[in-house]
Amino acid sequence: MSMRFDQERKRIICRWEEPTKVVMNKKEGLINRSRMITVKVNDNGKLNSKDRKRHADHPMFPIIRRFNQMLNSIECYPKCENEHMCAVCGTVHGVSPHFDTGRQSIVWLCKEHLDNSPKLDA
Repeated sequence: MSMRFDQERKRIICRWEEPTKVVMNKKEGLINRSRMITVKVNDNGKLNSKDRKRHADHPMFPIIRRFNQMLNSIECYPKCENEHMCAVCGTVHGVSPHFDTGRQSIVWLCKEHLDNSPKLDA
């Protein structure tokens, strides 16, 4: 699973893979299917009420809510204006917050290092 806050679109984006059963020519198998939830964040830092209602029962939603609370605690809305550095290369330009589920913390990455976003098997 990976999660990040897209500052331009004002959305928290959560992606993960889950095994899905597939049947072809009477043979069964499993494939990893990519899934995604996006939740709009208002300028005041609150999650959009329609998105909250839509995704409230989803098992990933508590993690999204936790990430949003962490972003609120560092006053990241409407835009993360403090100078944060990319955890990989140290640049301060174009960095965005990502959620590290293992450490339950925010990691800052630039656009070039998005592939290094903390991931965890869902």
